[in-house]
Amino acid sequence: MTNPREIALDLLVRVEQSDGYINLLLPKVLGKVDLTDADRGLIQELSYGTLRWRSQYDAFIDSFTQGKVLSSKLRLVLQLGLHQLFRMRVPSHAAIHESVELVKKFEKNASGLANAVLRNADRAGFEALLAKVLTGKSGNELLAIKHSHPTWVVTALKTALELDGRGEELENLLDANNQTPLVNLAALTEEAREYLTKLELEAGEASPIGFIAKGNPEPLLSFPGVRVQDQGSQLVALTLLEVGNRAGNWLDMCSGPGGKSAVLQAGIRDHGGSLDCLEPNPQRADLVRDALDPAGPGEVIVAYGQEAKKNHYDAVLLDAPCSGLGSVRRKPESRWRKKPEQLPGLVKTQAELLDAAVESLLPGGYLLYSTCSPLIQETNAQIKSVLDRHKNLELVNANEVLSRVSPSLKLNESRKTVQLWTHQHGTDAMFMAILRKQ
Repeated sequence: MTNPREIALDLLVRVEQSDGYINLLLPKVLGKVDLTDADRGLIQELSYGTLRWRSQYDAFIDSFTQGKVLSSKLRLVLQLGLHQLFRMRVPSHAAIHESVELVKKFEKNASGLANAVLRNADRAGFEALLAKVLTGKSGNELLAIKHSHPTWVVTALKTALELDGRGEELENLLDANNQTPLVNLAALTEEAREYLTKLELEAGEASPIGFIAKGNPEPLLSFPGVRVQDQGSQLVALTLLEVGNRAGNWLDMCSGPGGKSAVLQAGIRDHGGSLDCLEPNPQRADLVRDALDPAGPGEVIVAYGQEAKKNHYDAVLLDAPCSGLGSVRRKPESRWRKKPEQLPGLVKTQAELLDAAVESLLPGGYLLYSTCSPLIQETNAQIKSVLDRHKNLELVNANEVLSRVSPSLKLNESRKTVQLWTHQHGTDAMFMAILRKQ
């Protein structure tokens, strides 16, 4: 395929049918086709943008089709067409014509319906159409359509914001979740930082080792110690490095795909520390090996975090499996994939990992628990529970520690756990808590 819209449709079908992630699928697809930079940019915006605004576009489509059952592929093409009409600088006639031609390739008898829906949407205009589908809606249900999030996610984010004294910032967060994120780089070594500085790359505002990539980052990644990594993830590893004994034994308990492991490795390398990285999935374990410097330290072990050695480590990073609702800018499909009924299973696994992490710590050792989610069940509630279960733990003020790592960050000083926010800090919405074994 060389038609950008057809490639974007194929990507969306694969995301829907295989539970794949667009940020992983897109680079593989673009690596196999010979296209101009403009066409590559078109494919990226079509696929990411359509995934972000899926539920809003579905509301528009349903308003015109009156409950008619549409095939999933036809619905995807209509979503792509609406995205071009309302959020891209594509002429209306081109957006409609190309969409109808795409429908003819797989469902010819539906081309008339596709043409009618898109022409009616174009005539109505975005503002009038949005007002129409919001009629009769209120509260979180209205915000869910306006900002294209599941209603339950809007409710959960609102509760988390209120806990942090930011209840009035809900729409700011939802809006930030729909913005295209900048490509963030981590410079793991002094040489890498000097290299990126000489190229006059903008320094990251949140992380002291962070930089903002200009254009395609691929050429930069050939320099040793340069990685693509969100600044929030960088800060998680840097925060543990700030308190942990860098000459001791370190554990990255759920290490795949290895971004945080690489930051830990770079931080302890010159101090004589050791690093074990656990990852149960063999393919993801290979990604961790690729992320680490083969010169060490670092051993990648295919095993579950619950199998960690007991009473062995001076510092443990538990970046726990979670709902991932703090990274929906980069993984827009995750907001649609996660369901509230999945949370109890995730919470149970997080608690098991926390207990194993506590057992793996030496007395005086530090455990940093993090999630790429601000949901209370996965964050503060987990920390309260583990403190109740293990009386030999104390909660360290993570905000004070992080303030030493990144003094410019505006943090909530009234709490001891850290909650980063996409709209406030420009990072994924990472949660951090530091526990010390007495």
